[in-house]
Amino acid sequence: MKTRTASPALTFKAMPGDYGTLCRSVWLPRPIRDKADHAAALAAIGPLWGHEADMNRDQSDWFELVADLIADYEASTEKKAKPLPVSKRLAGLLEAHAMKAADLGRLLELEPSMGSKIINGTRQLTTAHIRKLARHFAMPADYFLEA
Repeated sequence: MKTRTASPALTFKAMPGDYGTLCRSVWLPRPIRDKADHAAALAAIGPLWGHEADMNRDQSDWFELVADLIADYEASTEKKAKPLPVSKRLAGLLEAHAMKAADLGRLLELEPSMGSKIINGTRQLTTAHIRKLARHFAMPADYFLEA
């Protein structure tokens, strides 16, 4: 079912004052499932933005419901950033502490060349390594685990 969108020329003063008319004439609140629904909902509440103190009870209830529907849609479509691989996180920590890969190897009581293998991801961290890193950098141990 298509829903009507607010006219671009609609102003706050021209917005209907009762809930039923807002639903019939401006936008019928319903789950937002795609970009078109999202755009329609944003356009519908546009004239009310910034006028929260001037709204009557029906306008306020309708505005809050539509805003919640928009927020739910945006939260469900938000792309979650993947965490950096442990090797990249570790490389960043070393850089922040002015350390080289060889320093990492020595810190972990390995051959200095093993530090670059860990940073390149060709060598995995052991539990003992993770404990040492967590203590040395004062970070939680799970920071050094793959997500």
